[in-house]
Amino acid sequence: MLKALTAHPAFRTAAVLVTVALAGIAIGMGLEEAQYGGARTQLERAEAAADELDQEATAAQSGPTRSKRDEAILARTLTYFPPYPNGGRPEALAADYLGPDTPIAVAWFSTQDSSDQVLQHYRKVILDEGLPVVGVRFNDNAGYVGYWAPKDDEVRLMSTLHQGDETLVFVSSARMRNYLERAGRVPPGVPVPRGLQDVASLSLRMEGATSITVSGRVPGATLSDADQAYRAQLREQGWSVAEAGQEGFQETQLTLTRTGLRGQATLRQPAAQQSVDFHLSLMRAQAAP
Repeated sequence: MLKALTAHPAFRTAAVLVTVALAGIAIGMGLEEAQYGGARTQLERAEAAADELDQEATAAQSGPTRSKRDEAILARTLTYFPPYPNGGRPEALAADYLGPDTPIAVAWFSTQDSSDQVLQHYRKVILDEGLPVVGVRFNDNAGYVGYWAPKDDEVRLMSTLHQGDETLVFVSSARMRNYLERAGRVPPGVPVPRGLQDVASLSLRMEGATSITVSGRVPGATLSDADQAYRAQLREQGWSVAEAGQEGFQETQLTLTRTGLRGQATLRQPAAQQSVDFHLSLMRAQAAP
């Protein structure tokens, strides 16, 4: 019963959305700006609509003013959830960094309450609205809760991450169907272990480079066997390989480079499992093959 339930598109989409929403942190904090050619995104259309609003209303607002871009992001996320009682001022994080065919918006706020308090609060809010809840509590410090709106084919989530003495809450909404259709494919030229299963990939086109992440699972293998086979495969394909570090007995990190390409791969074997988890982060210069 549980297996059938978690296979529902809403659960799969929600789990993926948590990952790509957190991927927006680097973009939202200003490290890079995602670009997708000349396509006009949903965010840009929202900004254009905001340009037509009366500007005098902003003068009466207290606190720092926000840009039209930030207001558009907040409108696409906070609309679906009431303010958290003990939350700080919401701020826009990022939007539409998966391409124009996958509308996504992410905002955030912080609170002194625990991750569990936030999740329980919004679970009750959603249930009181008569909506079916999707959610996972990863541990005491992280989880998500939200719902799927079939009419809009959109998933709306509150994701929590407790650090130090505060909880960061990421509010996201996205239509992930197009992304999910391509997320299970490894981009051309990206080196992954042979036989990799349960593939999930994410490509973000940045200024001057493309950031690519791929994760999956190598079944029926030990860490030693998977590590040796992957190193041999990389060298056959012309990659330079160096060991970046060994975090523990069951984890190895590799640095791999080739002209215009640099990446870090992690192979980890969960305790008492005959499989190896794989994760690769790769930066590809725009001119690289």
